[in-house]
Amino acid sequence: MSPNPDSTPNSNSNSNPNPNPSSVPLLPTPKRLTLGTGRTRIGREIVLTLDPVFGELAGIVRSELEHLGVKTIREAAGASNASDASDASNAPNAVSLSVLGRGEMPEPIERELSGQDYPEQSYALLSEAGRLTVYALDRKGALNGIATVHQLIEGASGGEIPDLSIVDGPDIERRIVSPTLTWYAGFARAGFGTQLWDGDRWRVFVDWCFRHKINALNVVMYGFWPFEFPEYSDTTLRDLRMETWSPEIGDWVEVRFTHPNLRKPFLEDLIRYANERGIEVYAYIGMNSYSGGYPVVHPESRSVLSPELVAAGHVNNYDSLCTSREDVRRYLIASVRRIEEIGFDGLVFEESEEVQWFCQCSECQRKYGHLPPNEAKHSVTVELLEEYAKALKPETLIGIRWLREPPIVKDRERLAAWNARLPSRAKLFWAPGLEDDDREFLKWVDVFGPERIWSRNCEGSGFAASLGRIPYLIPDTFPEELRNYAFQHLWNDIAQFQGAVNTKCAAINGYGFEWYGHELYFMATAQFGWDCWRFDRDGFLAHASRHLHGEENGARYERLIRSVPCIHETQICPTLPSFPFMPNKYVGPEGLAYLERSAEAAERALRELDEMERAGLGNAVRRENAEATRIMVRRMKEAAEAGIAFNRFLAERDGEGDRGRMKRHADEALRHAEEDYRIVKEHYFDTKAHDWTGVPIGEYYIPMVVNEYRKTFAASLGDEYAPDDSVPYMVGGESLPWEWLLEWGPKIAAAKPLAAARPNAAPAGTPAGRSEAP
Repeated sequence: MSPNPDSTPNSNSNSNPNPNPSSVPLLPTPKRLTLGTGRTRIGREIVLTLDPVFGELAGIVRSELEHLGVKTIREAAGASNASDASDASNAPNAVSLSVLGRGEMPEPIERELSGQDYPEQSYALLSEAGRLTVYALDRKGALNGIATVHQLIEGASGGEIPDLSIVDGPDIERRIVSPTLTWYAGFARAGFGTQLWDGDRWRVFVDWCFRHKINALNVVMYGFWPFEFPEYSDTTLRDLRMETWSPEIGDWVEVRFTHPNLRKPFLEDLIRYANERGIEVYAYIGMNSYSGGYPVVHPESRSVLSPELVAAGHVNNYDSLCTSREDVRRYLIASVRRIEEIGFDGLVFEESEEVQWFCQCSECQRKYGHLPPNEAKHSVTVELLEEYAKALKPETLIGIRWLREPPIVKDRERLAAWNARLPSRAKLFWAPGLEDDDREFLKWVDVFGPERIWSRNCEGSGFAASLGRIPYLIPDTFPEELRNYAFQHLWNDIAQFQGAVNTKCAAINGYGFEWYGHELYFMATAQFGWDCWRFDRDGFLAHASRHLHGEENGARYERLIRSVPCIHETQICPTLPSFPFMPNKYVGPEGLAYLERSAEAAERALRELDEMERAGLGNAVRRENAEATRIMVRRMKEAAEAGIAFNRFLAERDGEGDRGRMKRHADEALRHAEEDYRIVKEHYFDTKAHDWTGVPIGEYYIPMVVNEYRKTFAASLGDEYAPDDSVPYMVGGESLPWEWLLEWGPKIAAAKPLAAARPNAAPAGTPAGRSEAP
């Protein structure tokens, strides 16, 4: 079943060595792809031969093919578990699939694979005359080849795949994404999106990652623990009292929420399932903040605010634990041991995002009071990491996200001092983004070493989640004022990935806190960690859209993404404080004009979605994406229409002051704002502000925005528009520590990605220069 031993992946004289990537819409794209002239029809049966060295992969190969509706017929010759095999002669017309190792590999292919940047992850794939052959030096490479076979068959046009040869391998060793298992659960949230998945749905996600060559998950567990913890059972996400919206009665109903992994445990099995597919799984948790439910159920354990800080308006000590307390230290050590016991391959800790103060208790002041707040925080981080390193197994990865606060440009000597204090096994899961034209990141690479850097500041999807699940994807549709401020978006993530690859860092990590409607962030991690220089950002969007939705619907989806507006409801209220992530206001003639353009763009986007549905959406991922996108676009249309009416009210109030027209505009603004909130309530599980911590916290500001509208209307139209005093003036769980962005946002947005510049190639953000043209 092997090809001619003297053949190489480019030996076919009738081949096309530089096909357009869209002709074979694989993602990530292969490093080298050559198309032949023939085609192979994939039937319902495949004859499978596994090199004995890869015999353990039989179940995975069978599962991947069965997912495609293909039955595997095992050959006795060369296959593991020969007694379980069927003779190939039973299916003479079946396509053959062979997965072969070094002993069965032609020497030219072995030489090419050995020359890849990461030979153990590399593979070759030949498809010709009804035979598919995967060659790999290692189990990891074999798995990547199998993933490509799956994509080829799944995307087969008319049930046929082209004759081709591929030599392929990644540009960076680890390609990590961070989905959320819990996110501020029991603090600002209960659960949404991926946090509501059961084990079966998580397996579907792991399969998606495997097929896209993601090889590590950095799973977020912020808030009450989503696993059994008998020693501290009151810190788990069980029977959390909350309110959710009931469309049936048009009102809130009180329920008790238990995390799916506590209802029917799946985590241990899921980690094993991922590991079998070459995917490591890390737990991404707080260092001493949002660390399970301990600070909620034991408020005496929280970091202490001084009377002066309370008087100054600080409220956000609800999440952080005082590490000078012995009970807290015992709890934290027990927590990390329990997480390791579940089977996680590593733990990644994040420092508290508080940048303005440190615990004011007498013991913390005695130990750290001589230090500035952030220096005190970093000192505690080092102490805790040293304790965690003693408590965890030597092979368990330890990661840290720290030093994220201003000043953004840090003193080299200070960084070197922290590097010297950091436990040697700790990896950095945060390094600067594009700040100071990437010079700060390059400084970190020099000080900490590229092998220690596993992630940068790639949190575009995190912004989407913290902004209430709005379509925060690309800045192209932002007005100039916001485009010159915004910096956490898909384009920024891509430039950071390219910089990490270019400087030979150990890994990239896409912080994918929102899956639904934001799959492009996950695809960017896959593409730019594997075949980094194939596309510029626009080329990536075009290819990824077609990979996701097919050629016809992919073109529609690309147009939609390039035009859909992104508006946060607080941007329309001049009386509300500026939200640190989207601080500009759409008020006045320019704001009104932008909102009118946005409403028209949202209407066009909805028509594109209608056309996609009429053409047929196909698989579950496509349907999920289209439905989530439709919900976001409908919300943007309602938010824009509310803002338009609000601006017209203001113009009438400040002009002729006709009461009838003011009333019509006020009613129109409230109608659209309430419809926006209705869409949110009916489609999202957890949308109401919570006060479990003693402070009203939430991420959906619409009731507060409606109240601001009412205050404005009531001042001119009377008590008919009086605000609802029961609506809390809430804070966003993610926004409080980030007010410094109001100053730094424009600087970061204007920064140039110098780390992504390649010799003799165009810089990131312009057409990329790969020697082998796609």
